[in-house]
Amino acid sequence: MKETLPELLFAQLKKYLLTNLGLDFSDKHEKELVRKISLAAKEFNFTNTTTFVLWLLENNLSNEQIEVLASHITVGETYFLREKKGFDFLEHKYLPELIHKRRGKDQRLRIWSAGCASGEEPYSIAITLLRAIPDIKNWDITILATDINSAFLKKAKKGIYTKWSFRNTPKWFIDNYFKKTGDDKFQILPQIKKMLTFSYQNLAKDSYPSLTNNTNAMDIIFCRNVLIYFSHEGIKAVTNHLYNSLVRGGILIVSPVEMSNLISSKFGKILYYRFTIYKKDSGKVKQKEITEWKIPETIKIPKAFQQVPRVEIVKPLIKHEYPIPEKKVQRKKIHKKQLKEKVSEYEQAVVLFEQGKFEEAENLLTNILTKDAINSKSTISLLAKTKANLGKLDEASALCIKALETDKLNTGIYYLMATILLEQGNDKEAMSSLNRAIYLDPDFVLAYFSLGNLCSKSEKNTSGLKHYKNALNILAKLNPEELLPESDGLTAGRLTEIINSMKG
Repeated sequence: MKETLPELLFAQLKKYLLTNLGLDFSDKHEKELVRKISLAAKEFNFTNTTTFVLWLLENNLSNEQIEVLASHITVGETYFLREKKGFDFLEHKYLPELIHKRRGKDQRLRIWSAGCASGEEPYSIAITLLRAIPDIKNWDITILATDINSAFLKKAKKGIYTKWSFRNTPKWFIDNYFKKTGDDKFQILPQIKKMLTFSYQNLAKDSYPSLTNNTNAMDIIFCRNVLIYFSHEGIKAVTNHLYNSLVRGGILIVSPVEMSNLISSKFGKILYYRFTIYKKDSGKVKQKEITEWKIPETIKIPKAFQQVPRVEIVKPLIKHEYPIPEKKVQRKKIHKKQLKEKVSEYEQAVVLFEQGKFEEAENLLTNILTKDAINSKSTISLLAKTKANLGKLDEASALCIKALETDKLNTGIYYLMATILLEQGNDKEAMSSLNRAIYLDPDFVLAYFSLGNLCSKSEKNTSGLKHYKNALNILAKLNPEELLPESDGLTAGRLTEIINSMKG
């Protein structure tokens, strides 16, 4: 006998899934949803679906429990080169133009597969890049693949597929990029797997764009067959965030079945053989020039980032307070009205930054610095972070160095500098900068987290686990709802869940 739910309880369940996972189920999908929930109930050791739903509504699930729930109610059915027009557009139109523009100047490319399921999409992206960029070894490539379903991510990380995943691909695709295993399955080549970074993300609840989860300054975002699960308001909210995660001129690729009329109206449209590509218009915001001070053309890493003593601790040290030296400047008399205007402008920039409107924040902060006789440390720091979010790494790096000239004890700047260095592929200097941040503040949890990620990436797994353990020790002392400094809205509880997920 098929299970059913009382009408009111079903409505409450739909609201719960919308709030916690961003998934929107209509009444016509009641039978399908109840079937999936009943399967989830069994994994949670409930024999009765109604009792399980009541339990869901009354309890705050951990991230691990939400992942288990999501694994039962989200769909991961996909295949390589699905909706091929999007990949054709990349290979034959968008990438050639972008590569030509950046070759010899800023040879970097950032792509995000948001809702990557079992990995066929991001691996298809990597293979497309290999075909489109002959000298790809000379490029700094980032391919971020995220999903709410941890089971899908585990499969994606393994990179092993059956013939069903290749049902619409040519023979050369398998022959050139996969190795056949003994059980009639196919494993992606190691050099392609290394191009990807997989990570858990809830598009409905997590913050993006953000330097912390690497969702900023994207050139290309794939978000296909994901938006169909969201409410109308959810589609608008998610695509607004994705718009902010793109650099100017970046593109969003969605599935033809998504409701295009609900996608953020900020996007421009490109038609490619009746396939719609959404583009972040590059002509709406004009960059103002800096006139009173200049960013150096060549960036030199200061000695502060070199030969930093390694911090290898498990139990966090006691946090010390350090005096912050003030820069001696020739101050001009400023009227109260002028001071109020300056404070107001900076506050406006903070709001714009928090809204992900980085281009507008950049212009306002630059304007403040060009006309302000006192180069505020907070303004310089925020502008550095803004430029990093826009992918302007050299300029952001120079601003970090400028900020450290007046505040050598600013742990946030060392952390930001490390993030920039990681993006530039300079892992060694990034590690030094993170160690400097920990030296100054032994409770700086994000630095430990980043060191853990860095060591795990370099296959120094033992060191990575040690840094994760340091981070968890600090997080255990904090309120789970407490926002972490420099994290763009990440809470202590959420970071704890992320680290535990990565350790597993």
